[in-house]
Amino acid sequence: MVATAQPAAAEKVAPPRLPIGQRWSVPLTAAPSAGPIIDDKRVYLSLRSGHVTARDLADGQEIWRKEKVATVPLAGADGLVFVAAGEAIEALRGADGATAWTVPRVKAAAPLRTSAGVVFAVTDTELLAIRAADGQVAWRHAAGGVRLAPAIDGEHVYLGADDGRVLALKLADGSEAWQQYLPGGITAIGAHGGRVYAGAGDKFLYCLGARKGSPEWSWHTGALVTGAIAVDEDRVYFAPLNNVIWALDRSTGNQRWQTPLRQRPLAGVFSAGHVVFVHATGAQLLMLFDRNGGAAGALPLPAETIPDIAPDIREMPDGLHVVIATGGLSNEWQLTSFGPVFEALPVPFVQMTLPGLPYLTDPELQPLGHVLQTLILADPLLRDVSTIRWPLVLTDPPLEPLGVLPGLQLRPLSPVLPVRRGG
Repeated sequence: MVATAQPAAAEKVAPPRLPIGQRWSVPLTAAPSAGPIIDDKRVYLSLRSGHVTARDLADGQEIWRKEKVATVPLAGADGLVFVAAGEAIEALRGADGATAWTVPRVKAAAPLRTSAGVVFAVTDTELLAIRAADGQVAWRHAAGGVRLAPAIDGEHVYLGADDGRVLALKLADGSEAWQQYLPGGITAIGAHGGRVYAGAGDKFLYCLGARKGSPEWSWHTGALVTGAIAVDEDRVYFAPLNNVIWALDRSTGNQRWQTPLRQRPLAGVFSAGHVVFVHATGAQLLMLFDRNGGAAGALPLPAETIPDIAPDIREMPDGLHVVIATGGLSNEWQLTSFGPVFEALPVPFVQMTLPGLPYLTDPELQPLGHVLQTLILADPLLRDVSTIRWPLVLTDPPLEPLGVLPGLQLRPLSPVLPVRRGG
């Protein structure tokens, strides 16, 4: 098989950071109360048993466990994990779970968010900006009816309220930059590159300019947009409740692609490493190519996904990392980690144990590097990966006469039929 001709320089696109495969999966002692979060060393998870735990990202082994009843999803930054428990915001050290600081009399009503050394906590009546280093409240601003996590981009933090208000506050001091009302309440919000994207109750996705909040374009989605909205440098991705994943040009709102699903999206979409991940019903995490919405495979999960328990997906120097909690109707909860799959170096034939396995079995549905382990037979790359158009288009090699193969001796058939003995 060979790849298609290399595209022109103007059409070159970065390849997706695949493949990724399962690294570990560990059982949980209780159902998760929110999705996991990861940093470069650890995984943090809150449980309905009233605990917050930290596990090693490399092998899933538990590092520490604290009795904390987290009321909203966690956040983390700079070696700390931030927990909203009861009526306080607490920072725990990632290494040992010790308390670094506590801000009392703060009852969070939306998931925590962090950016540039600041923790943002939404209550029933206001938004607080807390310095991550020491827990000092930098500023607070009145903001009622907010149930969505804040969206942060550039010099602003954006809030979406139940009454349809999109509120932009300046990160420096919390002063109001603008507010804009959209019909039917805000159901999802995201921001990137000087634009704010909000799903509204009238089943439209709106794009607002970051400078004044002026509407730039809108798109009729056909259903409510819920969960995470993903935005990269070119496109905005979102998942309405009509089981269709949309990708629009983030500047103009023109459609780039749409991909219908058989499953119901549960927590929106996530974009990383030129792959769009879809958290949907079922025992797999769907993957789409960000350029055209084509199927990029799926990550098999040990059990059903859980509504409102989103995965954490991070792009790190060594590749994509995905951690997800599953359980669903089975009530057998597990935490599973996926990461880059690196194939082993080819093994010389003189080092192999031949003739091989004594019996054959059906193959497992696993990445090639897992099934074959160190036995990898492969030809060298015919072309640098960065020059290949994604997704790959495979074509058959040219047909060659058998006579041109080296070491193969052939002779033409005789036109005279053989004489049968005794005939």
